[in-house]
Amino acid sequence: MFVQAFLEAQRLFPPGSKTCLEFGVGKGGSYVWQVNQIVKNFKDTTLIGFDSWCGLPDETPGVWCPGRHIRGNFAHPKSIVLDELTKIGVKNDPRFMLVDGFFDKSLTKEVQQSISNLIFVNIDVDIHSSSILALDFIKPLLKENVILYWDDWKDPIDKYDGKWGEHLAWEQWSQKNPEVKTETIVIGGSNERYMRVL
Repeated sequence: MFVQAFLEAQRLFPPGSKTCLEFGVGKGGSYVWQVNQIVKNFKDTTLIGFDSWCGLPDETPGVWCPGRHIRGNFAHPKSIVLDELTKIGVKNDPRFMLVDGFFDKSLTKEVQQSISNLIFVNIDVDIHSSSILALDFIKPLLKENVILYWDDWKDPIDKYDGKWGEHLAWEQWSQKNPEVKTETIVIGGSNERYMRVL
């Protein structure tokens, strides 16, 4: 479904300078895949990835999270991603950027203002606190047809009936920002999904 979402975003926007964002790069699987696509098929696209490389930060106090979402989990060194990029012949290409640090420090106005023509956002941050920060960061950049992909939307393996993580963040953020209208396009078997801004 991730592939479908990325290609849908590219289809919805005409050729020209475009930007994709990835929140939560990890080992770089989806990031490197996008780089490959951009090099081969979408040469006018820029990709910016955001990751602390230190694992997850603390969850919002009072918000439930599964044990695998504890602070520090999913820590992967940035060198893994850089090595994968080198393997595919990508090095020092200005179209591809990685922004280091936890989002409360790395999602700056300076970075935000450097982004033009956003078309696709991959939100793979697992937890509520990071989701809210990512959404606040992209709000001024959102426009009609931007695709938002959610990788960890209340994974059904977690037997918890309450609201938590990415889906709670989206519900709360949407209530505070009712001017941002979206439609959900596809929902996958693990609740991953993507939506289009209206």
